[in-house]
Amino acid sequence: MEEADLVIIGAGIYGLTAASTYHRLHPSGRIIILDFAPSIGGPWAPQRIFPGLKTNNLWGMYEHPDFPMDEEKFDVKKGEHVPAEKILDYLTAFVEWGDIKQFLRLRTAVEVIEKDENRGWILHCSPSPLTDPKGSSIRAKQLIIAVGNTNTPLLPNYPTSSTFTPAVLHSAAFPTHFSEVVRPNTHTVVIGSGKSAWDVAYACATQPNSTATMLIRPDGNGPMWMTPAHVTPLGLWLEKLVFTRFFGFMSPCPWASTNGIEGWFRSFFHSTWLGRKIVGAFWGILGEDAIALNKLDDHADTRKLRPWRGAFEVGNGLSIHNYPTSFFGMVREGRIKVVIDEVTSLGGTHNVHLKSGGTLQADAVVCATGWQKGYTFRFKPEGLEKELGMPSSQYSADEQALVKKTEAELYEQYPYLKDRDTSRTHHPDPSLRYAQKDKEEGQPYRLHRFIVPPFTLQDRSIAFAGSLLCLGSFPLAYIQSLWITSYFDGTLPLPSSTPNQILEETYRDTQYCVLRGAMGYGGTLPDLVFDSLPYFDTLLKDLGLEGRRKGGLLGVRECVKSYGPGDYRGLIEEVERREQGEGKKDI
Repeated sequence: MEEADLVIIGAGIYGLTAASTYHRLHPSGRIIILDFAPSIGGPWAPQRIFPGLKTNNLWGMYEHPDFPMDEEKFDVKKGEHVPAEKILDYLTAFVEWGDIKQFLRLRTAVEVIEKDENRGWILHCSPSPLTDPKGSSIRAKQLIIAVGNTNTPLLPNYPTSSTFTPAVLHSAAFPTHFSEVVRPNTHTVVIGSGKSAWDVAYACATQPNSTATMLIRPDGNGPMWMTPAHVTPLGLWLEKLVFTRFFGFMSPCPWASTNGIEGWFRSFFHSTWLGRKIVGAFWGILGEDAIALNKLDDHADTRKLRPWRGAFEVGNGLSIHNYPTSFFGMVREGRIKVVIDEVTSLGGTHNVHLKSGGTLQADAVVCATGWQKGYTFRFKPEGLEKELGMPSSQYSADEQALVKKTEAELYEQYPYLKDRDTSRTHHPDPSLRYAQKDKEEGQPYRLHRFIVPPFTLQDRSIAFAGSLLCLGSFPLAYIQSLWITSYFDGTLPLPSSTPNQILEETYRDTQYCVLRGAMGYGGTLPDLVFDSLPYFDTLLKDLGLEGRRKGGLLGVRECVKSYGPGDYRGLIEEVERREQGEGKKDI
């Protein structure tokens, strides 16, 4: 059986960053990076991208802190969204820069992850005609699961007549079938209202004499928040606004610092009547500003794209308008139609039958309907998933009691979480407009620091990288990789709390995400936007590093200056200096 010091599952941003960091700190370590895809990149792999696809982020905000995306080398420009193919070029160059190409093992699917009785993990990989005809097993001392959150497409199974001829595919397969779907003189029905649905609809409707319909399910979350890159009357760069501490004070984050000027502001905003009024006004102004900038209320059809809940609820259900021409202009022109309805069947030769009794004609149907929870691989022995803190569809009685206790404490500490308006104030169906809570989602990830299962904390043998959503993907991947490597090495001190206290803290943080991300993804995994900087601070504090990196008199500069990837440049050198001073522990 092959053996390795570290196996990483996933060759996207988080997996590649984890490998680069570990290799830098352990140059002789035996590393294997596994991915079932034929290429690195995760969502930016060649089979996942298509012409016109770009990052939501503007140049300079989507790069590894220690490997800046050079404008000339990658042919990118300041103030522009980065084309998807440039991200792939960048990641390819990153692999060379990090000297980790030697560890890549693509087209290799992990079928079973087994807990090794002698400590560590055994990974059973499926046969591959190209790389491993017989299949293989790998024994890993330590394991990082970094497969992201878009593994298995969730494709509805609509009743379909044998005469229905158009292609029906998930948005994950859209790049592969791009030339078949994106053609002149066609009409595409796009099911869904997330960013992938917008991207597909835009690509199709920009063809000569072609149109698209976005079909939004009435009992879903509704249209996502689509904002310009710059918001508020001051024209603030949205990404920079999110990574400015002062605006982060408007989010009632339980892991945020309560010391100094930050503690004072947070106490005022979330513990006083006046402060909560200001918080409510901030979120209201932020949301209405985005709606006004997009002129959603100026036309009957764009009004259908008005989000059903407020800006506070959105989490990473937020996106940035990164198209070369106005998406909303195409809606006003009738090239993109918006319909609130759902599919009952596919019949005739081109008919999409709707619950309302209507029918749409389609030359293709693209289902931007999201992704299944969990992973494609299985765990052994049975029940290990629960021990690893993975999403579950059921609660035990003890877990239900802990959730209830945790929510009561969060509501008491942060009354705005309970008192805010969660009604679907702009839902077109009055009967659904005042729903207070979406259907039960079950247990989300329950991970200490959103990385390590609390029940296996002492083992220092497994970690999850990227099992959350954050606008600052690269800084987060970098900081998490440093945390995980130090955790594996034994140089990261474990909490002195009791196991029960650690579990309660884990439930506090993860259940906060459930409540905070009501219209985002909080019911499954942490969904961080304005809570990102405090999370970075927490991980860096664990590492013995300083999270507040702006300086300035009385902390004013720290409060008002925005953070970007460059602010975290050189963290690995800081870790190396710390470890040289303390000496590494052999575990």
